[in-house]
Amino acid sequence: MNFLSHYYFERYSRNPELVMGCVLPDLVKNADKDINVLPHKYERRFDGNPKLGDIYRGWGRHVEADRYFHNAPFFYTHTHELKGLLAPAVAETPVRPSFLSHIALELLLDHLLLRHQAVHESDFYECLAAADRDMVARFLTLCGVQDTTFFSTYFNSFMRAQYIGSYRHFDQLTYAIINICRRIWDVQLRADQQALMTAALAAYATELDGAFRSIFDDLEAHLS
Repeated sequence: MNFLSHYYFERYSRNPELVMGCVLPDLVKNADKDINVLPHKYERRFDGNPKLGDIYRGWGRHVEADRYFHNAPFFYTHTHELKGLLAPAVAETPVRPSFLSHIALELLLDHLLLRHQAVHESDFYECLAAADRDMVARFLTLCGVQDTTFFSTYFNSFMRAQYIGSYRHFDQLTYAIINICRRIWDVQLRADQQALMTAALAAYATELDGAFRSIFDDLEAHLS
């Protein structure tokens, strides 16, 4: 799941460290895909500090939400259908349609949450801005990350850009998906390929519109 989908489950929280924790795994991975943080190995190190404990709890909820989501029939059904729609857009490129459909589904869920005002990106960013950054750095250090500068640099950029609201627009979803693919493959898509992807995303969003809440209801019940 993507940022807003994870935030959905903490949307009523007034605990900024918990919210930070619920998206921290993806923030760290985006900052440096080669950094592997495994907080469960260091759980006892967070005892005695409520903020560290809240970050750890949010991290755990993120991991469990992803585990449940990626094993749900909802995920298999919709990634399979999206794969067929999106494959022509990346024909004759190294991009794997299975990877593409996975990312597309997650971004479409964020799009639908925004469209239906189930979450608001301003609340999300305000909550992250209120989190104790020193405690985030301390959390990463306690997890064995020797230098957290890579994360603070990325997080500052993430907060300045505040791009998640752009997911309301399908062409911006296409742009985001292509950028994610470029982290793995050296790929350039022609304008016609991008247009094909955008059209497929828009069409499938209509199909998902009536069904997407089910996975959030199931996950919310599971996490509670």
